[in-house]
Amino acid sequence: MTAAAAPPALEGAGDLLVEIAQRPTDTTGDFLARLVAVIRPHPSDDAADAEAHIRALIGLLDARPELAAGLATHLGAVLSSRMHRTLYAESGILTSTGFLTGVWSRLLGRLLPPAIDADFVRDLVAEAFDDAGDGEWVAAVSPALWLELFERLGCFAPAFASVRAHMRHELFEAMRMTSHRLATLGMEPALVRYVPALARHESPFLAQSDEVRQLIARHAGQPRGSLTHDGHLEVLLGQCVAFIERIRRRSQESGVGVNLVFILARTEQLVERLRVLRRLAVPDADETPEQIRTRAVDFTVRLIRAENRRHRFTELFDGTTQLLARRVTEHASRSGEHYVTETRAQYRAMFRAAAGAGLIVGVMALLKILTAALGLPGFWQAVGFSLIYGLGFVVIHTLHLTIATKQPAMTAATLAAVLDDADDREQRLDRLAELAAQVSRSQWVSIAGNVAIGFLTALCITMVGRAFFGWEPVSTEKATHLLHELHPWQSLALFHAAIAGIYLFLSGLISGYYDNQSLYHRIPDRLRRVKWMRRLLGPARLDRFARYVEHNLGALAGNFLFGCMLGATGTVGAFFGLPVDIRHVSFAAANLAYALHGLHFGAAWGLIAISATGVILIGLVNLVVSFYLALKVALRSRGIGAEGTAGLFARVLARFRASPREFFLPPRGGDTTPASGSAAR
Repeated sequence: MTAAAAPPALEGAGDLLVEIAQRPTDTTGDFLARLVAVIRPHPSDDAADAEAHIRALIGLLDARPELAAGLATHLGAVLSSRMHRTLYAESGILTSTGFLTGVWSRLLGRLLPPAIDADFVRDLVAEAFDDAGDGEWVAAVSPALWLELFERLGCFAPAFASVRAHMRHELFEAMRMTSHRLATLGMEPALVRYVPALARHESPFLAQSDEVRQLIARHAGQPRGSLTHDGHLEVLLGQCVAFIERIRRRSQESGVGVNLVFILARTEQLVERLRVLRRLAVPDADETPEQIRTRAVDFTVRLIRAENRRHRFTELFDGTTQLLARRVTEHASRSGEHYVTETRAQYRAMFRAAAGAGLIVGVMALLKILTAALGLPGFWQAVGFSLIYGLGFVVIHTLHLTIATKQPAMTAATLAAVLDDADDREQRLDRLAELAAQVSRSQWVSIAGNVAIGFLTALCITMVGRAFFGWEPVSTEKATHLLHELHPWQSLALFHAAIAGIYLFLSGLISGYYDNQSLYHRIPDRLRRVKWMRRLLGPARLDRFARYVEHNLGALAGNFLFGCMLGATGTVGAFFGLPVDIRHVSFAAANLAYALHGLHFGAAWGLIAISATGVILIGLVNLVVSFYLALKVALRSRGIGAEGTAGLFARVLARFRASPREFFLPPRGGDTTPASGSAAR
């Protein structure tokens, strides 16, 4: 039988297996890399094609036992000649180099793939599974089919016993490496700060290292299954996990840093890896050989997938940013609670807060127009615009007023937080639908306050200026330009509104980030210890100032930096020759008033209607973009995928059909006084 007898899906496999049979003791990774290339499906994510190739290989091995024996000998030679411990202990685990170093390492790995070291199985995996999609199809193939292939190669037969003994020895060494790293990580100052008991002798992170050493001493050299473990290691690892959860709970009150997020993620991974290694090296007494083999195959597949994805940036970001994102969005969700109205009193308070902000927006829009008329150099114009926006938003926050479009970035986190409180999926969806109605009416009333009062304020300013001072803040040319900027299809107004929506989303994250940093670095407590401030303000005033910073640092930073982003975008776009700018619904309404008055109300009614439509569409884009991005991040921070919110839109739509009024007006009756700050900011 010749190589031509191989199935068409594995063309060339027969010749390759003949080569391997002729040189079975070759310990390079070339043969295995070529074999994987033969099995690899096209496209690489086609699991059915991959399984068909593996079945074809099994059929070929069944038909040619001498080729199966040659491949088994070669596989045993390769595995016996290399160290496995780094693969077992490190693959899929965050490195200890830190976040930024991890980014640089992945970038370098993309540009220059690492050199292959023939002493390590980890390098063999990287050499053989070098296609970007290898990890996906390997994981998609059923474990039963992998087991069948390994059985054909005699991996579970007595002839392979020496190789299995070597692999078990490497499992013990990997346990030792993982245990030492876990003990070291458990004594990191970032963890001890939250739980000082970790620095004492009873730390489970230190105790598990001693237990692993004793377990290895008892079982190394003994046949697998000849001894049973006493379960003490599992108890200690459970205590380690309990400490991690305790630190996470405390971080909700004290803030969390990127370094702590990284350490907690790595610690959890090490605990889980140590458990897996123990179960492979010293299985539980009630486990069958089939269960042990299935676990070994599953672990092997996970390692291959992890190695294949080692240089992907998504792995680093997914592994380290979820907890930080959750802490940031939780701070945002607490602020978001102030933007949800449940009663008529809260509804009226929300309108008053939005109307007050509309007054200030009308003045800010005028200041921006006057600054633009100065013809300043680009840099100083950007500084001027940024200060107008930034300081204006800070004043709005300080006066406990509200900008409507800043609500979505906060209320989206509040919506996501509901998913943590409900017991089951149906209850979560019902609560989300109810909260969506509350958020909807809060948005409408705040937009009404911002837009209507902002428009009227701008109109009053220009009319008073002309009637009493003969002052025209907007020329005819400028008014025409302002109207053109609001045109929904003859200008880039909606694209620019989307950019503003992105900034609104970022401002919510910035607010949450600085609130978190204030807690984590204990800024209020540090301020109370500044001697010159204590002498200047006195203990009582300094304490009040510190408490104000504690509750408002994030909002102040988010508002000011949001203003800077709005103010600088147009200038940066002009500098780089890009058609980027911002359109914000509140300022668009004020600009419409200035433009109409600048044209002495002589604009055609059709143009006025189109410009008003542009204002409405700008507001819609502002809200949709910022809300979508904020909700996506909030859900991701909780590890909630599309399946967790499936059916939400239908549930909200059904509620709207049943009671559309509650999406625009608060319910009748049950009116209570709003909680303090419910409509603020």
